[in-house]
Amino acid sequence: MSKRLDKINLALKIIISLFGVGLFIAHLIDPVAWPKTWSYLVTIILPFSPDIIKIFGLNTSTRLQIAFSLFLGMAMVAGIDFDLYKIWYIFGNPCYDKIAHCLSGVLGAFVAKEILDNNYDGRSIKVTGGKTVVKHYDTRFTWLFIVSFVALTAAGWECFEFLYDQITGGSMQTLIAEGVDDTMWDILGALAFGIIAAFPLSKK
Repeated sequence: MSKRLDKINLALKIIISLFGVGLFIAHLIDPVAWPKTWSYLVTIILPFSPDIIKIFGLNTSTRLQIAFSLFLGMAMVAGIDFDLYKIWYIFGNPCYDKIAHCLSGVLGAFVAKEILDNNYDGRSIKVTGGKTVVKHYDTRFTWLFIVSFVALTAAGWECFEFLYDQITGGSMQTLIAEGVDDTMWDILGALAFGIIAAFPLSKK
């Protein structure tokens, strides 16, 4: 089962990266039809970010990497590269962006919990008989860590969108048309769903 998941994980990374390569080649052929140079380059690299962060001692499980790749395919490839954020409407309102941001909050919560499990020993507590129990999390600390991590990643993504717009002349944040409403609702959506996910995760 583990080897099968590893193969699925690698296949998803390669597929997403190949989308980036293909779109970048399309850009070189027809830059007017495919104008998002930086987005295509990021699509090539981003699938392998879990492997890159291993350099800093931050390990993630294969299951979480698969979830990240699926989210990346939805948010980056479909949403940004193929403009699904702009063309998917429900009842006359664009909704793809808000769905992606809400799901990012849930994904961020699971990432935070896994980081905590892999890199923090927890609070040591003495019990009857003088034994010490390790990996005992304070539920309140775990919840706060998860919610803080979700807030950080949500804000970080908005910074990426802002920088992307400044560098490429794009309109991911639609600041001109809507002011800061889009940015704030994106952060609040991710944070709300991250908070919901944090409750059961903080008790594990």
